[in-house]
Amino acid sequence: MSHQAQMVPIGAEQLAAESQVKQEVHAPEPVATWNFGLRLAFRFCFVYFTLYCLSNQIIGGLLLIPKVNFPDVGIIWPLRHITFWIASHIFGITRPLVYTGSGSGDKTFDWVQTLFLLCFSILAMAVWSVFDRHRKNYVALHKWFRLFIRFALASEMLIYGFSKVIPLQMPFPFLNRLLEPYGNFSPMAVLWSSVGASHSYEIFTGCAETLGGLLLIFPRTSMLGAAVCLVDMIQVFTLNMTYDVPVKLLSFHLLVLSLFLLAPEGRRIFTFLFSDRVTERSTQPPLLKSLRANRVLAVVQMCLACIWWG
Repeated sequence: MSHQAQMVPIGAEQLAAESQVKQEVHAPEPVATWNFGLRLAFRFCFVYFTLYCLSNQIIGGLLLIPKVNFPDVGIIWPLRHITFWIASHIFGITRPLVYTGSGSGDKTFDWVQTLFLLCFSILAMAVWSVFDRHRKNYVALHKWFRLFIRFALASEMLIYGFSKVIPLQMPFPFLNRLLEPYGNFSPMAVLWSSVGASHSYEIFTGCAETLGGLLLIFPRTSMLGAAVCLVDMIQVFTLNMTYDVPVKLLSFHLLVLSLFLLAPEGRRIFTFLFSDRVTERSTQPPLLKSLRANRVLAVVQMCLACIWWG
């Protein structure tokens, strides 16, 4: 009898423990609350980055379909006509604006359109904030938007990387260039001729850009890929600014896209680099709920990348 009396409370404790575990398993996860500034920043980034990626060559690089050309939204109606109107009525530009076929990404048309996208995004952010002021976070939208930005950035890194791995972007200087006096060179010609004269260095830079693009494709290496892309684009943007290469707008935006991908992990990166504390696990939620579904999605991402850029 004494043995049975001792077993009763032990069984009751086990039942209570199991009941508590079940409650914890089925308990709803706490809703994350973003502060006001973070919600504003995300709304602006969502509108601006989406419009920018659609308005130029990024959308064409992201959707590489044989025999199908996706026109840049920025050069068709209504964005083209809005840009012309702003250039004429606000900046007083009377000459016709070149918007295609020039080979330059820093045309007057591009700068005016970027200013319009910036102002429109600020206005859209304000309107969005008024009508959606009670929302606590954008966790679900943010994780899918990050996927879009990852592939948009990866597409550009791979395109520019492959064009250097196979030295096509900066070819070896032609004979007429070698016979031209150095004093006649433009700053861009100096850079192009210097890099083109060393295929080894051009291939090395192409490998660095390709590595960043490839790492962005895989979910587990996307943070490292964004860090590699950031370093690459800091160098590219600096060269474009100091040698007057007309791709300043695009290279600057690719740099900012790298920062956007790294921003959610900023605290962990700072802890890893500048403190002796243990780096915690990433708090970024997976795209899908189950582990199997996320693995299938990762395989789909890799397959699409091979189809698009293979």
